[in-house]
Amino acid sequence: MLRSTLRSWAKLLLLVLITLPVIASAKSTAKKEPIDLSIIEQSNALLLYMTATQRIQYLKLERALVDAESDLRSGQNLAETKPSTFDPNRDLKPLIERGQKLIESAQLRIDTTQMEIVALLTTVEGQKAVEEVVDEMRFDYALESLNFEEALATRCQKLLETCWELGYETLFFDGVFIQDSEGTHRSNADLRNGFYDALVKIDGTTFSVTIPIGFQLKADALGKGSQIFSYENASIFEEDHKALLAIELILPEGSSTGLLSLKAIDLETQLIAAQQIVKVEDLATILGIETEGLKDQILEQVKLRDEANTLERLSRLNEPYTFEIEFESATKEVVEILTHTLLSNTDLQVANSDFILRAYGEALDLPDSWQGQANARLRAIDGDEADSYQLSAQANDSDRILPGGTLTLSQSASEVMAEVE
Repeated sequence: MLRSTLRSWAKLLLLVLITLPVIASAKSTAKKEPIDLSIIEQSNALLLYMTATQRIQYLKLERALVDAESDLRSGQNLAETKPSTFDPNRDLKPLIERGQKLIESAQLRIDTTQMEIVALLTTVEGQKAVEEVVDEMRFDYALESLNFEEALATRCQKLLETCWELGYETLFFDGVFIQDSEGTHRSNADLRNGFYDALVKIDGTTFSVTIPIGFQLKADALGKGSQIFSYENASIFEEDHKALLAIELILPEGSSTGLLSLKAIDLETQLIAAQQIVKVEDLATILGIETEGLKDQILEQVKLRDEANTLERLSRLNEPYTFEIEFESATKEVVEILTHTLLSNTDLQVANSDFILRAYGEALDLPDSWQGQANARLRAIDGDEADSYQLSAQANDSDRILPGGTLTLSQSASEVMAEVE
């Protein structure tokens, strides 16, 4: 009896001596600087911003972590092995030592793998931040600046190519319009013929550019229908996919420079199907205006911030709105710049009833009753700073107004330096 008791006490003492290093090892591990694993909670969201290589690396690390945690549990089970009543004389020391080594090895792999995961996710988080900044700046650009001849050739080429890609078979050319301090009026014959010759040369054997004879708004048109224009040769193009080439030269008062705006307006919907704009360095000269005392008043840097992402959400609606752009006090070049910004960076549908009314409204019996095709408005009012405009969107049949961001125009860096000098 005494011998048996002494044997039991000896085994218990041996077990204590064997497990003490395991406890000490655990305490030592607990004293290490803890790893901040909070970023792992964002892993699902950050997966969207990973490159293909990073995703593969992340999946490998995840598998390695699962394997290490499995080995840790196995090691803990071995280290905690207790004497069995069925085999009380079994030597547990090898099992416990193996468990201890497995715990140490697995814990080291866990720590190392977690550190690698945290490092990877931190890198991806930085990529996400950069992408978000880039996304925020997706509307920002600088207007290209060319002389008139270069602007005429290059922008006409781009507009026609876009129209062909969109499937337009007939592109009506009905003249060139000038916007200046006196309003909207037709250009002289030389400018008109110059544009027509350039368009026909680019058109070549496609034969899409043509002149509608006697092109005008129907006197009783309100802008709501799909057949608001009349022209003598309409029957020839009845089945064609048609667009009106809206060509405008925009010269702000007191400016030596201006804008060339080229648009294709779908004749069924009045939507702007394509647009090209460019800053024309010598527009005042081209229009026969004395340039002495004039300044460059076309601001080249365009920035649009839409913090609420309203414009993107509106462009993704199942039944999208058709917007008409309304400015409280901005000059026409700003309207064209905003239109171009929206068409280039969003899928918003923008009507150009304003141009139709300005250019052809004289034929209407009741021009003040003109409605156009738009069922929503994108309105701009003066912002807190100079050359900035607060945008808002509103459906015609709703009182709800959504913030649409802020449009800001500014000089290019080279212009600022030139003024300083």
